[in-house]
Amino acid sequence: MDDMTQFRITYDGPALATHEMDARELAPALMAMADLLDSSVRALHGDRAKAQINVKGSFKTGSFNVDFTTALNFLKAAKDIFAGDGMTAIANATAVLTALGLTARAGYKGVAQVLKWLRGRRITNVQMKEDGHVTIFSDEEAMDVEYHVLVLLRDLPVRQAFDRVLAPLDRDGIDTFAAGDQSSFAVIIKEDERHFFSAPAGQDELILEDTRKMAFSIVSLAFKEENKWRLSDGNSTINAKISDAEFLSGVNTNETSFTKGDVLICEVKVTQWQTLSGAKTDYEVTKVIEHRHAATQISFPGMQRPTGPGRSGQ
Repeated sequence: MDDMTQFRITYDGPALATHEMDARELAPALMAMADLLDSSVRALHGDRAKAQINVKGSFKTGSFNVDFTTALNFLKAAKDIFAGDGMTAIANATAVLTALGLTARAGYKGVAQVLKWLRGRRITNVQMKEDGHVTIFSDEEAMDVEYHVLVLLRDLPVRQAFDRVLAPLDRDGIDTFAAGDQSSFAVIIKEDERHFFSAPAGQDELILEDTRKMAFSIVSLAFKEENKWRLSDGNSTINAKISDAEFLSGVNTNETSFTKGDVLICEVKVTQWQTLSGAKTDYEVTKVIEHRHAATQISFPGMQRPTGPGRSGQ
């Protein structure tokens, strides 16, 4: 285990004038701080290291301060952890806290400092450098940071935990959060900066996209929500967007009608995404190739389906 590292977080505001804080607000914030350290270590080291975080001694007077001690437990030998992994090699708890921006290092920009600089703006570009640094752009403005700061910025559990640490600022009367050591603060976040730290929504990642021919019976039609119809392939029922304008025009003008047992032979675009809850599949009928009405006649061998109006198969 590395030597224990000490740091302090502070909440301040008129509601804390008596140096007391509602336990129902404090407990989730303390849990979120533990989650923030856990998530950060996991983002940087996977399952090769684990954070240990403890509340140290009693709460301090002044504002409402909480002192912590934290360390990293390495579950593998250091030479195995850092072999070929220099860009994310953070070897102690102090370095993790500095990467988060919760403890200070001269000239260093951690996650907290980057989010304050962004002020809620999008990152529009990232340029990698050979020395293990990256340049983050927001439109015409740029900031240089170390690569592992970018790793933490991109990690959704880290961002969500940081958001929860700041949740007490959402309460009337608590207007300041600060973090650092006993001598100075590395970051001070005011109430009007709170929204800069809101966790972004998870982005779905495209897995595959394919176009195929499929046959469906119609379960129900819809003319709202992007014309998503419920269709059945005989085994499962799906919601599919109908984007064939010619087919929809016929439906809207009553030129195309449906009866029970009708089948649509379609060209279907199938898109699959990886989401926070797992795989998601979207279906889009780009063209209705054929509308087969329910079978009301007996089919005999050698007969073909009609090929057009007034024409019978030979």
